[in-house]
Amino acid sequence: MTIAPAVEAPRAARADEPWGARGLTIAFDRGGTVVDALDLAVRPGELVAVLGPSGCGKSTLLRVLADLPAPGTRVLAGTVHRPDAVPPAPAVAWLPQRDGLLPWRRALANATLGAQIAGVDLGAARERARELFTVFGLAGYERAWPHELSGGMRQRLALLRTCLVGARLLLLDEPFGALDALTRRRMNAWLADLDLRAAAGGTEPSAVVLVTHDVDEALTLADRVLVLSARPARLVLELDVQGAAGADGDEDARRRVLAALDAAADDDHVAARGGRPGMGGARRGLSREAAGRPGAPDRAHDRSENA
Repeated sequence: MTIAPAVEAPRAARADEPWGARGLTIAFDRGGTVVDALDLAVRPGELVAVLGPSGCGKSTLLRVLADLPAPGTRVLAGTVHRPDAVPPAPAVAWLPQRDGLLPWRRALANATLGAQIAGVDLGAARERARELFTVFGLAGYERAWPHELSGGMRQRLALLRTCLVGARLLLLDEPFGALDALTRRRMNAWLADLDLRAAAGGTEPSAVVLVTHDVDEALTLADRVLVLSARPARLVLELDVQGAAGADGDEDARRRVLAALDAAADDDHVAARGGRPGMGGARRGLSREAAGRPGAPDRAHDRSENA
């Protein structure tokens, strides 16, 4: 990864500031700017969902937050704030879109792999893993091979592996994206009843950043939802889901998220035809806030709460 000299190096966050990124601009060596001056804040004990059009830079953002950028990725500006690591656990754990299970390791051995790499005592990791097999609905499958597990079970095992390392910040990139609609819905219902922040263990509360394309998944699981524009990704909507609780609030939250996503998709279409980003929502008669024009994010609560 190439970092411009003027960029402040990623560092651990102070106790009084959230984790995430401030003013983050990311580009590819070939392909231009991917993320533009993006702010993302997540506090201990919080789950933040990130939505946006396909290809807008969500996965790239997670990789930079995890300090695992793809080759050819450049951070042009901004800062990244990560929690302090509590050895032997790492500060951050990242779950990519594919489960990454090793076919020659049984389920329990797959579950403990990340913890082993992090330097966690193997005996302690196995003991904790056996506890989590029950929590994750996998009890009795500790000695199963990956090919003997269903798609939903494989994803739960991959998620268990991510939690087991004990990181304070969990980055989940569409963990259920490859599943069929019915299985995904079941996984969301299961995950809604599971406190990932507690499952991660450790003496300090963890936080979760979840990338998804599923609006209902985001509204069901998250404390806050962030909607990004088409590439280059900018924040166009920040919604406090917990503050919108209740039937009317839930429906209004869903409407606002869908309006922002529709406007972002229109902007992508307009840009592809050589137009100016930000015109998509206006072309459809949406308000500036609903259209989610870059540079004018619609915030459901005061920004100072997440500063």
